[in-house]
Amino acid sequence: MIRVFHGDDGFTISEAVRRAKVSVGPEELRDSNTTHLEGTSFKPFDIIAAASTLPFLADRRLVLVYGLLESMDGRGNKRGSEWDELPKKLTELPGSSEIVFIENTTLRANARGIKAAGPGAEVREFRSPRGPALEAWARDRFTRYESTANRDAISRLVWLAGGDLRLLDSEIGKLALYAGEREITQSDVDEMVGEAREASIFAAVDAVLERRPGVAMRLMYNLLEGGTSVSSIISMLARQVRLVLLAGTLRAGGVEQTDIGNRIGLRNRYALEKTLRQASRFGKDYLAVTHRRLLDADLDIKTGKMSERLALEILVGRLSG
Repeated sequence: MIRVFHGDDGFTISEAVRRAKVSVGPEELRDSNTTHLEGTSFKPFDIIAAASTLPFLADRRLVLVYGLLESMDGRGNKRGSEWDELPKKLTELPGSSEIVFIENTTLRANARGIKAAGPGAEVREFRSPRGPALEAWARDRFTRYESTANRDAISRLVWLAGGDLRLLDSEIGKLALYAGEREITQSDVDEMVGEAREASIFAAVDAVLERRPGVAMRLMYNLLEGGTSVSSIISMLARQVRLVLLAGTLRAGGVEQTDIGNRIGLRNRYALEKTLRQASRFGKDYLAVTHRRLLDADLDIKTGKMSERLALEILVGRLSG
């Protein structure tokens, strides 16, 4: 069997690969019946030789090939190249062999790499879920952990994880263990996902705009300690202020909440509702001045007028003081 796993959803691809490994046989025999090929140094013969080897005390042999198909456009461009023979060789493999080509990027349906896997290959594209699909994914994940969460909890958690399925799965596991048999609520998310909550850019914007300099600076330092650069923090602040301005303008024009989310690119319910609340609390003129100061701070850093950390501290002091 020949399979192709490709797409931008690396987490789900890794799960599919793990299931393929489990299907080989007992755990103690998996390593001896699994071959990993990565990089660009191997040849077609290496793939065929590994797949042609009879399995050891098992019914199947698994060959995992990473990153080959994406680079196929750069291989075998000349007629008669050894890579041109790969599709034919793959059809001659014994039934006990399984080859899985793994690509952490999306391949075109007519890409040379897809064709190289042969006409009989099972091709699966793994796309990272977005918007409502991501919340549905999280809800299903809670079920897998034999747990449940209400709508607000899922929306909040999805926003905090930022679409990172690996992080989302880890947090869901912790929440399921923490809540036991009861339904998980938004307060549970805020309690258990503390670091993500503290690093929330919404909390930082709130603290800045509500003129709470101590809290604002602490949140900024948390972001810095978490590996976020000063320029990224300023960009995130500027983006949120811009979203608040846009949301307020659209709502004043009578646009419905769902349409506002679609127009400004916020489809997560928690993020949209929070942005709309901020729009109702902060004046348009003040937000415009805040946005200008953010741009000035960014310019001061890029022109070398002051250091990044000093520029951020002065910026937060001016905006929240």
